[in-house]
Amino acid sequence: MKNILFVSDGIIVLVDAALEIPEAELKDVSIVVTDYGAELIVRSIPICLPVSVLEHLEQAEGTNIYFYESDPYALVAPYRGNIVLNRDEILKVKGAWEYQASSERS
Repeated sequence: MKNILFVSDGIIVLVDAALEIPEAELKDVSIVVTDYGAELIVRSIPICLPVSVLEHLEQAEGTNIYFYESDPYALVAPYRGNIVLNRDEILKVKGAWEYQASSERS
């Protein structure tokens, strides 16, 4: 994974050309809390979501995650697919991260 870009209805994840982003259904997607925010796992492919990304998804118009290939020689980045997350899941993970962070400070 290269970068995450914020858009009004979610985020764009730029991925390496070699990374296979399979067609995924919501049952193939999970989110786990980490020290830095969360890790989104799409069919065993981990995607790091720092807390700033969680905050953006919490406030954005949608919770779409678009995948585009990061190719420095392409005029337009090739589209690789997208998934839509449930906003409640984002809120749960963000709340769990905040709880974990506050208990570590105490």
